[in-house]
Amino acid sequence: MAARLIFGLGVGLAAGYVLGTKAGRAKYTEIKARASDVWHDPHVQKAVSDAGDLVREAAPVVQEKLVDVAKAAKDKVTGSSSTDTSSPSTSTASSASSAQAND
Repeated sequence: MAARLIFGLGVGLAAGYVLGTKAGRAKYTEIKARASDVWHDPHVQKAVSDAGDLVREAAPVVQEKLVDVAKAAKDKVTGSSSTDTSSPSTSTASSASSAQAND
């Protein structure tokens, strides 16, 4: 009895899968065709082009702001200011000699 139930359930699942995938594939193909039509529409392509132009124009401004934020974050982490005129090698060397003098 259990074997018949399992077999019947397996056949039902297989039939449902086959019928469902055919229906699902047809719907997928329809959605894909509509998306392709929308993508190739001249109005959409104009909007995509305009967005690309806007990004290219804004990129230098965004880059500059990112550099400023990165420098501020570095200064906050290291505890130094960006107006510090000493080079990193001399400040490291003086720190090393101060540490040796304290030993």
